[in-house]
Amino acid sequence: MNVSITQTAAEHLHQELDGRILRIAFTTGCGGSGYRLAYADAPIDGDEVVNVNGIRVALDDMSASRLDGAIIQYDADEDGYLLDHPDAVSAVWCG
Repeated sequence: MNVSITQTAAEHLHQELDGRILRIAFTTGCGGSGYRLAYADAPIDGDEVVNVNGIRVALDDMSASRLDGAIIQYDADEDGYLLDHPDAVSAVWCG
């Protein structure tokens, strides 16, 4: 699994995570499908956990199989964290 985090995003995450992990999960709903990024105290059984720039990132089964090559970015002018990957329909940030 190759997920990367830009330097700016890593700096913000290091400040905000406070010992927690970043969890990425595939989600579906009335608006379609996408990926949810959220802070979590621990991974859920079955998550794949990787260390990226000193940040623990947990990915559910669906995300781990689809997000190879994804980049997590931070843009203060947008909605904060963005998940950049050609297969990502949308990303919803819930911190």
